[in-house]
Amino acid sequence: MPKKALFMVPMIRSLSKKKKYLPADPAYKGKELYIVYKFDIQREEMVSDGPYLEKSDAYKKMNGFLKKGICSWVVVYNG
Repeated sequence: MPKKALFMVPMIRSLSKKKKYLPADPAYKGKELYIVYKFDIQREEMVSDGPYLEKSDAYKKMNGFLKKGICSWVVVYNG
């Protein structure tokens, strides 16, 4: 059984894809962008907020959600 577990780890890594964020605003193109995601339990859906150019702004928003008990995280997209 351990041999299968060891085999599956590299396979899972090879399945991951790099996603690219295509901003609607041309001013954001080629820059590192931060998107805050949260899971809305009432609507049972994932909602995004941003993009943010500053990491600190995105983390402030995420921490605000977390303090309210809302599952949230930040994803960084490199331009």
